[in-house]
Amino acid sequence: MAPQARIGIITTIIGFLAGVWIFLAPFIVEYQKVGQDWIDATKNDLWTGGALMAASALTLLLFTAFALRDADRAARLKNAASSTDHDS
Repeated sequence: MAPQARIGIITTIIGFLAGVWIFLAPFIVEYQKVGQDWIDATKNDLWTGGALMAASALTLLLFTAFALRDADRAARLKNAASSTDHDS
């Protein structure tokens, strides 16, 4: 795996974990009391954290899809090259 890809994956995972923290922070830090109407800060944290988690999850999904596509392409080229070598 290329170093740039590794850095991208690590950054995306950190972004996802940050989104989880932002999403859960109102309840962990207890500035949103259980059973009360949600204050604006809580709504903002839930939307922001949720959006960050969704964007990170989509990025990881796309990275996985492209990595599988590249692996499939490399395997097909390897098989094509080995079958050409055997035919000669």
